[in-house]
Amino acid sequence: CYLLALAFHPRGMSVYSLGCGLGGKLGHGTKTDEKYPRLMEHFNTLNLKPVVIAAGTWHAAVVGQDGRVCTWGWGRNGCLGHGNEECESTPKVVEGLSEVKAVHVAAGDYTTFVISDSGDVYSFGSGESWNLGHNIGNDEQANRHANISTPKLVTSLKDINERVVQISLSNSLSWNAHTLALTASGKLYAFGSGDRGQLGIKLGANQQERGKPEHVNIDLSKLTTTD
Repeated sequence: CYLLALAFHPRGMSVYSLGCGLGGKLGHGTKTDEKYPRLMEHFNTLNLKPVVIAAGTWHAAVVGQDGRVCTWGWGRNGCLGHGNEECESTPKVVEGLSEVKAVHVAAGDYTTFVISDSGDVYSFGSGESWNLGHNIGNDEQANRHANISTPKLVTSLKDINERVVQISLSNSLSWNAHTLALTASGKLYAFGSGDRGQLGIKLGANQQERGKPEHVNIDLSKLTTTD
């Protein structure tokens, strides 16, 4: 277990981390534990001002004021988006998003989602139970567990013709991996594993997963803004 904290300083936002350092997920260039909050100094080297942070089970991510995305920690299943499964002990810019200005990031169990300023959604990492949203090809069974090691546009969310503003994903790949997407109009979409009702939608007989985003019948419009 570990903790990331985004703190306001007169010179801007800063990130502190503490706890378990396995895989380098504390971002200090080592894999040792930290008993007290420690400032992550590598953002100064990158000339990046953090504005959004996300702590997954084994890796972490941040969005900078300029829209760049950095990831670090365990790289299993390609969850860092650098095209490999190597660990990174300090924040590293995701080059696959160099043409994207990010505004939101979410991290789960070896899974990462990024939302751009235009509302496009990108995902990478473990594709357990279609939780990345990339239900492609004719052989659906072959694609349901496909891992992706570089950012890929989630076209299934683009097809709903709604602006996505927030993503929430499960922190367990061993069972029930699923994802929820909230739009600016207050609509909620779900995809991935739904064997225990966690998608909030009705599945067909003997169906336990949903590969494409499905609208959840709940009105959240009063809780969202279009700004």
